[in-house]
Amino acid sequence: MKKAKKLVMNTLLLTASSFAMQTVSVSFNVYLTNRMGAAGIGLFQLIMSVYAMAVTFACGGIRLASTRLTADTLSLGSSTARRTVKSCICYGLFTAAVTAGILYFASGIISSKWLGDMRAVPSLKILAFCLPFVSMSSAINGYYTAVRTIYKYAVIQAMEQGVKITVVALILERAVSKGLEYSCMSVVTGMLASEIFSYICSFIICFKSKTAKKTNEKEHISLDKILHIAVPDAVGTGARSILITIEHLLIPKGFKKSGSSAEQAMSVYGVIHGMVFPVILYPSAVLSSLAGLLIPEMSECRAKNQRGKIIQITETVINITLIYSLCIAGVMYCFGSALSNIIYKTQQATGYIQLLAPLIPIMYLDMGVDGILKGLDQQVYTMRVNILDSSICVVLVYLLLPRYAVKGYIFILFASEIINFYLSMRRLITVTQSDFLRLRSFLKAAAGAVITFIILKSGKLLFGISEIGTKAGLGASIALFMLVYSATVYLTGGFTRDDIRRLRSFLR
Repeated sequence: MKKAKKLVMNTLLLTASSFAMQTVSVSFNVYLTNRMGAAGIGLFQLIMSVYAMAVTFACGGIRLASTRLTADTLSLGSSTARRTVKSCICYGLFTAAVTAGILYFASGIISSKWLGDMRAVPSLKILAFCLPFVSMSSAINGYYTAVRTIYKYAVIQAMEQGVKITVVALILERAVSKGLEYSCMSVVTGMLASEIFSYICSFIICFKSKTAKKTNEKEHISLDKILHIAVPDAVGTGARSILITIEHLLIPKGFKKSGSSAEQAMSVYGVIHGMVFPVILYPSAVLSSLAGLLIPEMSECRAKNQRGKIIQITETVINITLIYSLCIAGVMYCFGSALSNIIYKTQQATGYIQLLAPLIPIMYLDMGVDGILKGLDQQVYTMRVNILDSSICVVLVYLLLPRYAVKGYIFILFASEIINFYLSMRRLITVTQSDFLRLRSFLKAAAGAVITFIILKSGKLLFGISEIGTKAGLGASIALFMLVYSATVYLTGGFTRDDIRRLRSFLR
């Protein structure tokens, strides 16, 4: 099996796994929302924003380093990557231990000064113990990506989710009656149990594999090699994480300054980040899977100076992502009301889902471009873009939210994503010396989504079909939309026979 075909097969496998995990995650989020309420989810999201920043520093770019170094080690003819994985695990353990200590002992200051809610203290202390296991697992998962043994990673992820949900379900019901503090503690306790379980499984399976077994072969993995890849990624994601955390802390405060009460501000924040984003990002599982798998693929092509193959893979990825993302944008706009009502049993998320639907193509394309750039050793540039993007967000949140409230925040989301995508795509075009942006392809795919919407809307009015009220009805409607969209895009020339032939040759 050629590597291109293996890339696609691994992408499909990881996508299926990611979709399953996303489904479980969204369902679990619905369960938490019903038990904790919008305000509870808002507090939990604030805690998670701090934890996300801590995870960024704890992992220290180690997954990217593990993926790249393992791919490079094996592409140079070595039959084992044991020392590579062990070195990355040790590096991850060190960075995680330092970060965990800071989070644990500074949890009181963070809760009082940053979050403005001391109920977050116990949860942050529990999450500190998660960090070493998350970081070491990240190093091993980078190895799985590099050696293309995705099924092992998928199985472990599934079991991890199962452990988390089981533990949370057992203790949350009793904790809810005691208040939001204990509710959040029960959720993060489940996270801790699942991370410990995941690391133990990953470690055992990894070091029993052929490419990580002991041999007499010598690997030359220096700390400099790890730092060259990990540090730029860690600095970029770390700085961005700090800025994102500041941004998320400023959002409820900005809403309050605009005239909302503390409860209303937390509820609006909870709806956007706890309800809307999980829905619009749910279909991105295929792109996030592909982005991760593109890193070792592009790294190997770059090492072998295969410029033609880099261009071929990139053109295929960009074109398919464009068509797919516009389809998803159409689905979100057409069925935003049904999605909100069926998933969350409320119409709170409807307007935001439809409002953010046009942003989906930019968000999805940026995922693919980011994966390609990291595989082409452009992590320093990606770091700069991420820092710039997040800095702009913080400034705009501080300036616009007190005056324009939710409208200002929606504008910020659009501005941020557009700037990030433009800078990343421009860099990709420069590095590969090939232009992947095709205005004609975009217009045809967009026209396909609009025509599909008009056809289905007209049919609904013609036959007097009322609002969708069941999961089966929603699933059938989305499937019909995708079918009509695919036919429309093909008939309008958005996806041609040449594209099909190129895809086939890519898979052979």
